[in-house]
Amino acid sequence: MEILPRPTAHEDNTGPRMWVDEAIWGHRLYDEQTPWLTMLEFFGVLHAEHTQGRALKETSLNGLSYRPQQQLRLRNLLFNNPHIDTVQASGQSDEGMWSAWQQLMQDNSGGLDKPDFGYLRDRFESFEDFARIVLFLQSSAIEGGSNKRWSSKFVFPFGTNALYEDASIQGQGTSVSTDRRFFARTGEVLYLMLCRSARVDELRDRLVNKLFATKAPYDGLVKALQGDIQLARNERDGAYLPCKSHPIFDRLAEDWLAILDLEIPIYDAIPHLVVMTGLHLLRYQLQRGSEVLARDEPTTLVCEIVSPRRSVVRDLSADSFQRNNALPQESVERFIRAVSETDEWQTALASDEPVTNALDLLIRKFDLPEDFIEVDELKGTPAGILDALVDRAIIRHKQHSAKIHGTWARLIGLSSRRASRRIRYAPTDKLLKTLVVCCVDVRMEFKDFLARMHDRYGIVIGDHQARDMITSGAADQEDFSDNARRLEDRLASLGLLKRLSDSCAYVESPFNRKILQ
Repeated sequence: MEILPRPTAHEDNTGPRMWVDEAIWGHRLYDEQTPWLTMLEFFGVLHAEHTQGRALKETSLNGLSYRPQQQLRLRNLLFNNPHIDTVQASGQSDEGMWSAWQQLMQDNSGGLDKPDFGYLRDRFESFEDFARIVLFLQSSAIEGGSNKRWSSKFVFPFGTNALYEDASIQGQGTSVSTDRRFFARTGEVLYLMLCRSARVDELRDRLVNKLFATKAPYDGLVKALQGDIQLARNERDGAYLPCKSHPIFDRLAEDWLAILDLEIPIYDAIPHLVVMTGLHLLRYQLQRGSEVLARDEPTTLVCEIVSPRRSVVRDLSADSFQRNNALPQESVERFIRAVSETDEWQTALASDEPVTNALDLLIRKFDLPEDFIEVDELKGTPAGILDALVDRAIIRHKQHSAKIHGTWARLIGLSSRRASRRIRYAPTDKLLKTLVVCCVDVRMEFKDFLARMHDRYGIVIGDHQARDMITSGAADQEDFSDNARRLEDRLASLGLLKRLSDSCAYVESPFNRKILQ
């Protein structure tokens, strides 16, 4: 697999600078950027590149540079606007409410040089109509119940006018800067993955047609509030993805195409895209970790279909979760210690100043901060310096990258602690429905559905997929047969499975039933 060179410089606000996690997975996977926020950042990048005529086209590898929208008027109106309720309760005339509200917004808006919202009076028949539209769009906010500051809240992506980047605004001033806490570049990594997928041309056509070329009535409401678009002042660059190609990139694109080809509105398709994106990015982190560790066996997710009592499958699922949860940290340590097997390291050890030369090699290879020498030269030996680097890299890794697996598995409905003290893989109805959407065109035999989930995502549910565990004595065939039967019952209760006989059951796509009739 071809690994691309790192950029000459990179932005880092996640702690001490070093090029370790980024070298393995890209710049960067970040736990505080949820799958939904990753999707919003991706849409922003896609739209910015589409306006330049290069949607999902890398003119040069890791050369992505785009200028996203900021839409500060919209954000002030939706998330920095407690004044509507106050004005509505004042009992003034319509004209009086408009005047009072505009004055309050002029005095309290943030990030705008000249906060003038007078244009809204010409776009709405009354202040009450305006207030209802604001309330509707507020209710559509992504993760609307969070306590994020107003400049880091996001409306549902109804269309191009609803796309904007995360921003930091100091008080009520006009100083606006890019914030990488919730848009931490994971959306940029997703964009590069899809750019490098084998079916990028098909995907580009679907996304452009569905997102940008289709009339979006709700986006018209957003445009009425926002007015003219507001772009960031500077280009955003620095995205990095180490792999020139990867099977997961191709699988991700295939699942996106399966969802986008459904005869459903794009608004209904986006939640499915979010779930599958979370699953594939989670699997990408595990797979890249396995590649660094030079493990040949595929990464698997042993899933328990929740049962009323403890079972062998539940314990195996929890073990699978813990094993995968520890894998990224193991790969970080292995990635660093691999330098000791290089000719450069041996040359440094054989030199007259092995400590100094070994440290210089580590600084060059891992882009270490200048103060690293002050902290670690007391170790006294090249091996001690390497141990110190591993310790610091793991501390940094645990802050964010190590939390991706556990956090994202919970958010997409892959893991649960229900009825157990240990976290294990236990898919929710939301995830199961999305898996059916992606794996089943019209209908498919249940046993084939289990096999496809295993082949595509490493998901182990039935006894055929758990053959290795059964052969080793870790479980009986009946344990996983019961697990598969519970899934069959779950899918039937969701209307996604039809039994023709005791030995024959079909999984049916929820969006293609008319074809079967």
